[in-house]
Amino acid sequence: MKFVKNRLAVTIIVLSVSFLVLIGYSVKRQNPSLMENGVGVTFNSVQGIIYRGISGVKNWTGFITHFSEVKQENEDLKKKNIQMQQKVAAYDSLEAENKRLRNMSDFKDQHSQYNYVACNIIAKGANSLLDTYIIDKGKNDGVKNGLVVITPEGLVGKVIFTGNSWSQVGGLNNPNVQVAAKIQNTGDTNGFVKGYINSYNEKLAMIDSLLMDTDIKNGYEIVTSGVGNMYPKDIPIGKVTSVADDKTKISKYAIIKPYVDFNKLEEVFIVEPKNTDEIKY
Repeated sequence: MKFVKNRLAVTIIVLSVSFLVLIGYSVKRQNPSLMENGVGVTFNSVQGIIYRGISGVKNWTGFITHFSEVKQENEDLKKKNIQMQQKVAAYDSLEAENKRLRNMSDFKDQHSQYNYVACNIIAKGANSLLDTYIIDKGKNDGVKNGLVVITPEGLVGKVIFTGNSWSQVGGLNNPNVQVAAKIQNTGDTNGFVKGYINSYNEKLAMIDSLLMDTDIKNGYEIVTSGVGNMYPKDIPIGKVTSVADDKTKISKYAIIKPYVDFNKLEEVFIVEPKNTDEIKY
């Protein structure tokens, strides 16, 4: 390959010198000789090949440069798109948080007969079946075992353990939580609500111990009854999705879809009744 390159270079040099000599020789003559024509044609052909080669290299170099620029521009656009998506997600999260806080503030104003301790959920229990949550308020904040925990949507559960600066909350599916409830549509107060997990692992609730003649249907609303003064009265729990007789055929039960989405809990209220002798929600 090196030999071919050297030979081509020598050929070009010889032809160039010959062409210059012929130009000098033919200056005095108007018409070039046959030999001069041959040398000129040969030189022009070689020069054309070289020119086309150089042009091709320039075009290829230009293509590579343009491709690199387009690739870099594409990478820059990808980065900007990711940054924009992150900003949109942060904005949506902030907007959702502001909405929750506004709802909680409105809820406190509308139910001023109670004292409320606003809490953040800082952790969830390791066993999801026990349905427990850790909040950032404890004995130092006046939190006591047994106090009811809610959101503006409805009942969450109750406090089952208190530390100095934190507490553990049991949700509806916790074995320690059982709520005396009533059917809001009829006023019947002969049932108890506890947690229920269906075959799809959905956290639902069940109201059982209902008399066979209890008037309860799909869509009926279930709320706390206030019986026993354990829970303030009329806290929303959820809506009935199905009704069935129990195995004994002595009573019946209903499945409830809670108003609270237990998978999305972030802020909650602990309810402190101002007058424990007359609890009215």
